[in-house]
Amino acid sequence: MHNNFIKHFIVVLIIFSNQSFGKEFNELFTIYVPIESSSKIESSINSSFNNLIFRISGSKSPSNIWKIINSGSARKDFIISYSIKNVQNQSLLEVKFNQDKVISKFKELSIPIIGYSRPVVLFLIEVESGLETPYFVSQDPKNSIDTIFIDVLDRLSKERGLFLEIPIFDLQDQKVLANTDILSLPKDYITSNYNFDELVEIKLINIGLNEWSLSGDIERSISSELYKKDIENIFLKYVESKISKAFEGLTTDTSNTSILKIDVRGVNSYEDYKNSKDKLLKLIGITDLEILSFKNNIIRYQANIMGDINSLNRDIENSSFFIIDDSKISNQLNLVYIK
Repeated sequence: MHNNFIKHFIVVLIIFSNQSFGKEFNELFTIYVPIESSSKIESSINSSFNNLIFRISGSKSPSNIWKIINSGSARKDFIISYSIKNVQNQSLLEVKFNQDKVISKFKELSIPIIGYSRPVVLFLIEVESGLETPYFVSQDPKNSIDTIFIDVLDRLSKERGLFLEIPIFDLQDQKVLANTDILSLPKDYITSNYNFDELVEIKLINIGLNEWSLSGDIERSISSELYKKDIENIFLKYVESKISKAFEGLTTDTSNTSILKIDVRGVNSYEDYKNSKDKLLKLIGITDLEILSFKNNIIRYQANIMGDINSLNRDIENSSFFIIDDSKISNQLNLVYIK
């Protein structure tokens, strides 16, 4: 009983000592692009492939796309399937790509890659329109300006494969934020409810007819009848730059390969073995697994990995299927499989 308590305490300690709150972007190799008609499938497939390369390389440079094309591969070579879907009255082409083939090509061409673990950026956007009480933009838009911020974040989040979030307020939140006598700042109340890697704070104030001021992490003044378009362009450019910075240091060097022993505890059945192995192979950094031994509910693998153990650890820490054991042995990784 005492031993079980110690083990559970260590697991909880490991979880809450992790300072990164990145999350897994589950549909990393599935791309959705708008499509006007079935005659546009070819161009939509090309767009989806380009978006995939931007998403998993972390860079919007077209040079990586041309490296792949010039190596003799066609965009269609990496596709598993595609189909047209209707989402909220919009026709989208859903394209699923073969993860193994894409990673193999990145490795062949030494193109850096970013795995499933993606940063979370929380946007706290306060609006003072002069027509209503100042408020924070949430997933429930109040007007067309809110929709600008929401649509930009939603589109870029899906395109680039990371989490660009704004708050969701329930009735209790709305009551607390409406209470001007709250002891703590609204910012502190809101952020205490979220886990994130980075916080962006923006304040948009209407200072006159068609005149607006952006302050905080964006410092700009706008004076134009087309102020909504200006707000969108300024915000879009800022978020693009924020994404590039958020991806810095997260790439895996595909040209750097090594061998690592991985012990996985908590494998109690064939089903556990099959599922845990599938989850390990889903990790971008692991390219091959060979079983060395299986005893006492522990499987030992020899793994071929790309990059270094730090980049692999980062993906595992943000996985919902494994916990890294606190013991450290050179060239060995100890994991606990969570069912």
